Amino acid sequence: MYHRWRSDIALMKQLGIRNYRMSIAWTRIIPDGVSGSPVNMEGINWYRTFIKALLAAGIKPAVTMYHWDLPQVLQDKYKGFMSPLIQRDFLYYAETLFKHLGDIVDQWLTFNEVISICELGYQYANFAPQLGGGLAAKYTCGHNILLAHAKAVQLYREKYQATQKGRLSIALDGKWGYPKDPNNPADVTAADNFVIFQYAWMADPIYFGDYPKVMRDTQGDDLPRFTEEESKLLRDTTIDFFSVNFYTGYYVWAPPADAPKNQTYDTGDSLTSPGTPTNAAWLFVTPDAFRKTLDWLHKRYNGPEFWITENGVSGPGEEKKPVPEVLNDVFRQDFYRSYLDNLCLAKTKDGVNVKNYYAWSLLDNFEWRDGYSKRFGIVYVDLKHNLKRYPKGSAHWLSQNFFKFGGHNSGAKKKRSGTKKAGAHAVTKAAKSAKAQHTLHTKPAAHTKAPTHPKPATKSKSG
Repeated sequence: MYHRWRSDIALMKQLGIRNYRMSIAWTRIIPDGVSGSPVNMEGINWYRTFIKALLAAGIKPAVTMYHWDLPQVLQDKYKGFMSPLIQRDFLYYAETLFKHLGDIVDQWLTFNEVISICELGYQYANFAPQLGGGLAAKYTCGHNILLAHAKAVQLYREKYQATQKGRLSIALDGKWGYPKDPNNPADVTAADNFVIFQYAWMADPIYFGDYPKVMRDTQGDDLPRFTEEESKLLRDTTIDFFSVNFYTGYYVWAPPADAPKNQTYDTGDSLTSPGTPTNAAWLFVTPDAFRKTLDWLHKRYNGPEFWITENGVSGPGEEKKPVPEVLNDVFRQDFYRSYLDNLCLAKTKDGVNVKNYYAWSLLDNFEWRDGYSKRFGIVYVDLKHNLKRYPKGSAHWLSQNFFKFGGHNSGAKKKRSGTKKAGAHAVTKAAKSAKAQHTLHTKPAAHTKAPTHPKPATKSKSG
């Protein structure tokens, strides 16, 4: 996307996308990572050019500051998010963005998916930096992210809010927990604990100034403590909207009687779910879990404004299917229809204040350790033929039934354009009209087929 952004923006405009979530690479702005080190103005100017082009096309950006690409120097210097020094260095990076981009960006997300960062990268060794440090490492990582986030929000509100008038949040991810036996109170409690350990681990400190009570009661010395000043800082910098990344739900049950105290739920050695499997082992189609999660969060945090900043599915077999067969992605269309139906029910029936919805993703992208084997895009990227873009049936379906629906705002997203780890990602924004959303629920549109003889959506000589 680094070389093709002009044609990609033209494609978004053609589809009717009006909002787009993107991420910025820390090392493209602060190559040496640390506070006080030189700012790369070439990187700043590239992002300014890109964001201005979005705005000129009628597309409003929401910018994520950190999406898993920590400068290597910070990992080498002090083990990244294991050290409180990360708070200082992130604050310097954040202020650099506010200073140089804040005049054209007024929607910010500080971090994306704290669980993915801290659990997969620091507790276990699945993602970079593959620390494998156990629960204490996970909780230390999350603790430093919370304080880095709060300090960035505090700085913005004290120094930039009055002139830039922006809004800030942090993208939190989690899964829903289905009690394996809904008639067993122990399983019901375990499932609730599961959701608490997913979303409330981060959200409770942001709203209430401390970790959830069940975590305080069971996690012992592994769970860090906030000072009174830090707790006040967190409460004083409550987010402007609750950013939710949601995909799926799992069966959860009570742990065995001889389980350690810090185990408050069980999901087994392999995840199970009432939902339909996809080609990603962790992802099942559970649209009702989407509604249940929003209602749970709505009640726990007293009805905040919600943005759905990620939601999508990898298409089974798409990594093997040729054009044009791969473009008729009925599975993905059904996914979006069912999840949007449940989002609409959460808004119209449960009173959840949902404002924005971003689908993952605009383009087939590099899915971390899964590489290109999992395709989440509503636009197909032909890896064998100069990265040509072909809108899938889901792109046309969303365009007709969501992006352009009734003239209401909609949107889409990219990821860290131009970085080595960057894949193209997408975000789509939700219709704001309750009437429009209710219509989506009561009158689902038919499947949309991509053209039988499709032409590439973009033409570019660049790679």
